[in-house]
Amino acid sequence: MSKHTIKPGDALLATYLNPETKNLLIKCLEITGFEVISSDNGLVSIYLKQETLSTTEESKKSDTPQSIFPSIPRLREVFEFIELNYHQSIRLKEVAQAVGYSSAYLTDLVRRLSGKTVNNWIVERRIAAASTLLLETNYSVEQIALNVGYQNINHFYCQFRNHHQTTPRSWREKQRSQALL
Repeated sequence: MSKHTIKPGDALLATYLNPETKNLLIKCLEITGFEVISSDNGLVSIYLKQETLSTTEESKKSDTPQSIFPSIPRLREVFEFIELNYHQSIRLKEVAQAVGYSSAYLTDLVRRLSGKTVNNWIVERRIAAASTLLLETNYSVEQIALNVGYQNINHFYCQFRNHHQTTPRSWREKQRSQALL
């Protein structure tokens, strides 16, 4: 068996796959950043998308908020699901179902590739959204907690305090007073 390095812009053809193997291959390739061009008659034709890298300076110039999630192609679907659903009551089970993995496998995969658990990422995304709302709105802390997916206000306070070492109200006041300086 020969080994080939696939670079952005290259195409690859895989031949003679049974339907189950073909479907698994397609899912794995899409998760890792490949575009499936066609999959007819047991053949899978793919293309590695060009990667666009932006510099820190370009990121600073952009008006779009930066994602809190790392760029890990194998976890793209996981992070996309969390991004789209963090404001709802989601847990590991729902994320795993959405991306087609068992909870145990997803837990291991996310921890191994990112150093954090699925739940850590959900909490981190919720706290980031809450922090933005605290700075940019005059919503009550309770309303913000509900908006970012917490049903239990006390749980929100505990997680916010664990992340920022202060309460949401104190954090808001401190951030706003520093912005005036």
